Amino acid sequence: MRKFIQELDRKGQLKKVDRVNPRDISSFLSQAKSPILMQHVEGYENFRIFGGVFTTRDMTAQVLNCDPRRMAQAFNEIMKQRWAPTIQETGPVKEQIFLGDDADLTRLPIPLMHCGDGGPYITGGVVIANDPDYGTNLGMYRLMYRKKNETGIDLVYASDLRFYYERALEQGKPLKISVAIGVHPALMMASTYKAPLGVSEYDIAGGLLGEPVPVVKSELSDIMVPAEAEIVLEGEILPIGWTEQEGPFGEFAGYQGESKWNPIVRFQAITMRRDPIYYALAMPWENDYLLAASTEAACLNAINHAGVKACEVRSTIGGACFWHIIASIDKRAGEGRNALMAMLTIGGVKFAVVTDSDVDIFDSDQVDRAMVFRTRPDKDIIIVNGARANHVDPSVAAWLLPKGALPVTGKIGIDATRPENVPKERYQLIRPYRENIVNLEGNES
Repeated sequence: MRKFIQELDRKGQLKKVDRVNPRDISSFLSQAKSPILMQHVEGYENFRIFGGVFTTRDMTAQVLNCDPRRMAQAFNEIMKQRWAPTIQETGPVKEQIFLGDDADLTRLPIPLMHCGDGGPYITGGVVIANDPDYGTNLGMYRLMYRKKNETGIDLVYASDLRFYYERALEQGKPLKISVAIGVHPALMMASTYKAPLGVSEYDIAGGLLGEPVPVVKSELSDIMVPAEAEIVLEGEILPIGWTEQEGPFGEFAGYQGESKWNPIVRFQAITMRRDPIYYALAMPWENDYLLAASTEAACLNAINHAGVKACEVRSTIGGACFWHIIASIDKRAGEGRNALMAMLTIGGVKFAVVTDSDVDIFDSDQVDRAMVFRTRPDKDIIIVNGARANHVDPSVAAWLLPKGALPVTGKIGIDATRPENVPKERYQLIRPYRENIVNLEGNES
């Protein structure tokens, strides 16, 4: 992450704040329109705070080193170049080691993120776990501070970590985890990708970085953690199931969430650099743009696997880059419907729109025009019932479910491609007469 910060600084893309009160961390993050480095934290003099990387589509594309319109294509190309991590004896994250009672979470400048939150939250941690059959998994999960060695963890929705935990819970055993805070944004992006079980997100991160991720063994388990992380917390998810209150929290949908039943994590070790940089991930935009590339890549793949030629894909920020996806295709007869059905198989997608390649899907006005004038509501809208939902969506009323239950919802698809019986010429846009003959700028008085 430090190399990434240095590169931002070199390009003039880094906002710097000399000193910050810990109570003001969230406010500074929300006001920054670019990555921000807070260089001194009152009461935590050895710490710096970094955040705001995933606040725009352009910055997210910069992590992928690609055109902002082609994040899905770039992500898929990078996925072909996986690098397994390299194991080291030690690394910078081992410069300080705190065990037992010394593994005190109050050493960290954990901020209160939103007005309605149930407590301070660790929001930018990559949670790493092992399963004897499925190997290593990385994901990003929020952790609500409870006391000096305990946090809650949000496991109410379907995920690989939840699957690992359920397997351990069936045996009455805790699930050991390590939490890496302050890693390269590429590792964070890889951790949000819905990789198949058995595929390590470390390998995906290596592809994103163009080199293997160096890892070291955790102090108290066999879990391998990023050697160059700023901070690593080591602990276990207690085998108590969904029995303790966690939240409320400001969710990535942009709404203040409710309190939920969740498991508890108890920590026994903290390792960190001598002068650690704490990564504070701000809701909702950072979480949203962090999801954008993987959501778009999954939809692009689904459309292509359905035998339809996808041109461009865009997840909308209004849909949190998760629930609402728009795609353009080179269409043959019936393929608008086929593309829609493929898009709706993606777990998070609730609202899908497909249109023709002559529509610029990054121009909302063009998308609206296509939906109005190419869609026949009685024929071109698909509604699917009983699909898997995400508890963050208020419309699913997840707070009414039993402890640990997963919500369901409906999905909608809109085929805004040109109907087969309507000639292409009927969608030719009007053009001003002699538009290329005269130039207003050269004739202004």
